Amino acid sequence: MNSQISFLGKEFCTEEEIAELEQQAEIFFDYAKKKRRWENSFQKWSDENAVEGGTEDYGVCGYGSMCDWCEDNSYGRPCVRALNAMLREKGKKVDYDDTDFVKVWRGW
Repeated sequence: MNSQISFLGKEFCTEEEIAELEQQAEIFFDYAKKKRRWENSFQKWSDENAVEGGTEDYGVCGYGSMCDWCEDNSYGRPCVRALNAMLREKGKKVDYDDTDFVKVWRGW
């Protein structure tokens, strides 16, 4: 069936096109949830490893590959904001299935 959806006498999309749009929206929202979950985990990992006097430099504020892009670490998710700024500038992307945060911290 290839019927048009109409509203006030104007034709818009077919039912098949609407189904395809709904599928694309579902894929987008799944990706957004995965990205948010990864970012929250990355910030939590950074916070846990930022303990003063740590023996490793990863996770410690000021030592990460993205720290040059950090503008204010007094609120929210500063490591995530800095990482996203760095990624935008360098044209890189994060694999949100990979949770090797040390690799990300060190700049791949």
